[in-house]
Amino acid sequence: MSDDEILSVIAQCIDEARPGIQSDGGDIEFLGVKGQRVEVKLTGKCLTCGLAGQTLGAIRKKIMQRIDRPLMVVPVMA
Repeated sequence: MSDDEILSVIAQCIDEARPGIQSDGGDIEFLGVKGQRVEVKLTGKCLTCGLAGQTLGAIRKKIMQRIDRPLMVVPVMA
């Protein structure tokens, strides 16, 4: 899988998660990839949500199933 294909899969997985996140008053934005780190920006209620880590873990699992490569999904301040 090419780097462009991997970026496309990552963006698609995050886009698929957004409606559920937005319905709870938050949002997530894909910022980019640095090594094995998928960097995202959390906004709204996600900033104070105790379940944000679980949400990021679910997104991580979905991405890893599709690209078959280890990675981390981490929130960054941007």
